Amino acid sequence: MDVIRGTRQAANAARAPIRFEALDSWRGLAALTVLLFHAQIASHIRDFPIVRAGEALVDFFFVLSGFVIAHAYMDRLRNGQDIGRFLVLRLGRIYPLHLFMLGLFLVFEAAKASLPGLTNPADPAFSEGNHPATLVSNILLLHSARPDGLLTWNTPSWSISAEFIAYVAFAAAALFMRRQIGLICAATVVLAPLALFLVAPHGMQSTADFGAVRALFGFAAGVLIYCLARPALLESRREDGTSTSGPASLRWTLAETAVVAITAILLVATPGTVFAYAMPLLYCAVVLVFAVERGWVSRLMRIRPLLFLGAISYSLYMTHMFVLLRMTNLARLSDKALGTEWVSQLGRSVRYGGGIDLGSLWLGDLAMLLAVAITAAMSWL
Repeated sequence: MDVIRGTRQAANAARAPIRFEALDSWRGLAALTVLLFHAQIASHIRDFPIVRAGEALVDFFFVLSGFVIAHAYMDRLRNGQDIGRFLVLRLGRIYPLHLFMLGLFLVFEAAKASLPGLTNPADPAFSEGNHPATLVSNILLLHSARPDGLLTWNTPSWSISAEFIAYVAFAAAALFMRRQIGLICAATVVLAPLALFLVAPHGMQSTADFGAVRALFGFAAGVLIYCLARPALLESRREDGTSTSGPASLRWTLAETAVVAITAILLVATPGTVFAYAMPLLYCAVVLVFAVERGWVSRLMRIRPLLFLGAISYSLYMTHMFVLLRMTNLARLSDKALGTEWVSQLGRSVRYGGGIDLGSLWLGDLAMLLAVAITAAMSWL
């Protein structure tokens, strides 16, 4: 009986979808870096080169999403009913939190109208990106393709809109051109960055205007590398699970270390340059190497705190801007009520450049950690 039970368990394990735990942790670390990038708090942490380049990690999300979605759904999308279920499931994954955060921003905008001293005088209630007219594009998840390029409401959510557009494109390709999906993705990997370079005012830093094109670039790259590497990847994962011992482990550890080091160096060096267009391709290398999970770096990425960070990564990404802005509001209230001078111009624009300067970079580091802790707690909830 035990033999039969063991055989069934082994068969079920063989059929079970692979969980890329190391990649989940990398997603969490990327979300955390984006949080630190957006935190306008004078501190040592804010000045880390990798943090200042953190906006480019959004492309890692797109690449990883394409890879994971291809792995999970490529064989399951065979007809219109499957496509409909896929889109409903993906919408159910991203939309509730998007709508909830949109509601929080709307409530706070109403509070700004009642208490104008709560916020920056250059940022009055229901103006510019927070104008009621921009709600429609947010509700319809179309705010990554705005002709005016205006970032609206929960500003990081432009990438969620862009990613859902990529989901729709992937589903259509799987339904109508399934046998050519690899060629379609290869063409997208060539044409999307070319379009960004020739047409988009901000190139690889596009958000609310050509953000959907940017997402299609990264997403298609992720799908393509999965299609190309799938046989070898699945065979590697079947051979000995995620073993991290022996000569093979050493080779994979060296590969993991090398790809992380190269990615970190180029991430810092390429923003605003033509080489930024190559970052999604470099992220493909990161995804492929860590999908195998055979080195010691992968083993490190599977420790419980990092897995927790990966589990809350979407919530971390979607909630952090609200937390950061509310911290700035509290600093502004302290300036008015207690005579402190904590609010300072840290960003480029008068409207959105207000940040927190506590007079000490070390205190700023503590404020950064507080922002992370509050956002993580909110994300866990």
